[in-house]
Amino acid sequence: MTVLFIGGSRRKDSLNTKLKHRLAEVADKHGIRYELVDADALDAPIYHGDLEAADGVPEPMKKLGEKIQSASKVVLVSPEYNSSVSPLVKNAIDWVSRLDMGAWSGKTVLLAAASPGGLGGLRAVSHLRDILANVKAWTAPMCASCPHATDEAIAAMDESFLKSFLEQGKD
Repeated sequence: MTVLFIGGSRRKDSLNTKLKHRLAEVADKHGIRYELVDADALDAPIYHGDLEAADGVPEPMKKLGEKIQSASKVVLVSPEYNSSVSPLVKNAIDWVSRLDMGAWSGKTVLLAAASPGGLGGLRAVSHLRDILANVKAWTAPMCASCPHATDEAIAAMDESFLKSFLEQGKD
């Protein structure tokens, strides 16, 4: 089993990047193989059909699609922007969905979010479930949410819960 961790925030001090690393720490401790994808790897122009027709899918999105396809499961860690999904994550999903390989189809996707607010990014998680269903991914029932997120709150997230979170779905 190889888990692909994709982070959706480019902020230098991102709580969601810290959550991604906390999840990777738990994976490492329990012998779960993983690969980290930084948000900078999601850099691509906003999806546009004319751009796709003229230039095809951008190279970074082709590489991301290959990584998604070869991973056993994907963990998307997305911040919540105005009660919804990070545009960086949404754009990556859109571009990868345009590849003939069907990288999202049938893929086990785990959703995680951290937010200083009381809902812990759950509105973004809810929207991601809808978006991923449209590209035929399977989203796991449990999400890893950290409300009132701080460095300390993320570090204190229950390890046994995070391990169970990572073990969801097919390998």
